[in-house]
Amino acid sequence: MTVRECLEFAAKLKLPGTLASKQERVETIIKELRLTKAQSTKIGGPLVKGVSGGERKRTSIGVELITDPSLIFLDEPTTGLDSFTATSVMELLRTLAGQGRTVIQTIHQPNSDMFGMMDQLMLLARGRVIYLNEASKAVDYFASISDATHDYRCPEMSNPADYFMKVMSIESIEVAHDSGKRSVMEKAERDKMIADEYQKRVAWFAEKYETSELFTDATKDRDAVPAITEEMLATNHRSSWCYQFQLLFGRNFNNIIRLPITGVAKIVMSIVVSLFCVMLFYDVGDDLPGVQTRNGALFFITMN
Repeated sequence: MTVRECLEFAAKLKLPGTLASKQERVETIIKELRLTKAQSTKIGGPLVKGVSGGERKRTSIGVELITDPSLIFLDEPTTGLDSFTATSVMELLRTLAGQGRTVIQTIHQPNSDMFGMMDQLMLLARGRVIYLNEASKAVDYFASISDATHDYRCPEMSNPADYFMKVMSIESIEVAHDSGKRSVMEKAERDKMIADEYQKRVAWFAEKYETSELFTDATKDRDAVPAITEEMLATNHRSSWCYQFQLLFGRNFNNIIRLPITGVAKIVMSIVVSLFCVMLFYDVGDDLPGVQTRNGALFFITMN
């Protein structure tokens, strides 16, 4: 399946309306995500060479953009990409945010360019919020809470995201307390000491943030959010159930035709399981243990 075919399938599956309107939406997505050159290239997989990692990520984002959502959640969208490609994906998300969409993403180790594109930053440690405000104010905030005992000023000429990950991580404490081989008892005591120290550090971060001027109460504007009405839930934003079933059934049938080895493997597996059932449950009696065995056989056959 090519990039265009993937987006067209998503449009048919998710959007109501005529085929022309769905094609128009696909064209818009391809241009927005800069996939024009790759639109006729196969997605590929482990055995088939296809689009690049960045193009694959953009195609995945495009599938979700088909319905033009106002809110987009992404789970580590830059994982597995090189620095340049990850930055390109981040620039794309920044453009989408500039068009009036809200983009929320979890991300690990963004480079300094990617960090500079973020509007709001939330830092979490052990489930507690230790910072939630503008990303541009984070460095100054951590410098402001530093004292003689706790120095968390970000070093100059370094990536703030890397530094925040370091001070939030328990590994930084483990490295500080690592002094070679230990006995089992010493290791258990060391692990407990590190866990206690890390818990105190997180609690200190959370307390400092909750008493700071940058503290943001996530529940403050809850009453201002309009409630979801029955009219919103009843609005038809998708194709009919029958049409979706037809599309998915057709795709599954095509996959079986295109990958005959997979179909043969399923048939062989069914035969093997059937023979196993015959050998295991053959000649079952009519007494109470036999009835119980039949129940087990029905359960086993249903599950397999």
